[in-house]
Amino acid sequence: MPEGQAVMGVSPWYSVKEGADGGSLIWLHGWGMEHSSLARLASLFKATHTNTLYDQPGFGNTPRLEDGAGTECYADTLATQLEAMPGGPHIIIGHSFGGRVAVQMAARHPALVKAIVLIGGAGLRRRRSLFFKVKAFCLKMIGRTAHLIDSFLGTSLRAAYVERFGSADYKNAGALRPTFVRVVNEDLTAPAKASRCPALLIYGSDDTEAPPEIGRRFENLMPIARFVEVQGFDHWDILSRGAYQCEALIRTFFEDLKDE
Repeated sequence: MPEGQAVMGVSPWYSVKEGADGGSLIWLHGWGMEHSSLARLASLFKATHTNTLYDQPGFGNTPRLEDGAGTECYADTLATQLEAMPGGPHIIIGHSFGGRVAVQMAARHPALVKAIVLIGGAGLRRRRSLFFKVKAFCLKMIGRTAHLIDSFLGTSLRAAYVERFGSADYKNAGALRPTFVRVVNEDLTAPAKASRCPALLIYGSDDTEAPPEIGRRFENLMPIARFVEVQGFDHWDILSRGAYQCEALIRTFFEDLKDE
């Protein structure tokens, strides 16, 4: 299949498995990453659990979904994978964008999900200052105006605007750009409230991509949730340098699940 080709309907997700004993752990990576970004942390559980590390659609070896697919589409297609997999219900561990999908799975497919773990999980609107909101509104209007001028005059002002003001993820999204725009504008308040499984929320104190305040708000929204802020880690090094701290928190969470 040509690289970047959209897949309508359900297509199998590429996965790597580690371990063959114990409960099923499903690992979901962040935006722009692939399964290997979670390999170090997942390897710490291979002696006690069956680990499945997925490339989510559009990343690694899994073809993308239809244009503009949101996290509910990712969750629904993942559910088709898990329905055919033994060992359920599963514990889903998601980093960043993977956390969005984990929340949707808990809300939309509760029979498949025993618990979720979010590491720097995104999905709630950031709390911004009035200055930031005004600046963002003005930039949005400039972008729309550039697009309108391009449509009438055949100019390339919109491309220049994206190059100047677009985020690195937006500029690098390529064929996934419609999905990226939809995902970053999603608000998972309702799915978080609808989830009924236990949730562990791990956030680095120095995370500027998904700051701890998002985790605290998820804790308030979810019926059964525990928020932990890990000092000295950001959005990315919490998976590498902070792997053992995450492992200890997750194992304690697993022990508590046994008592329920």
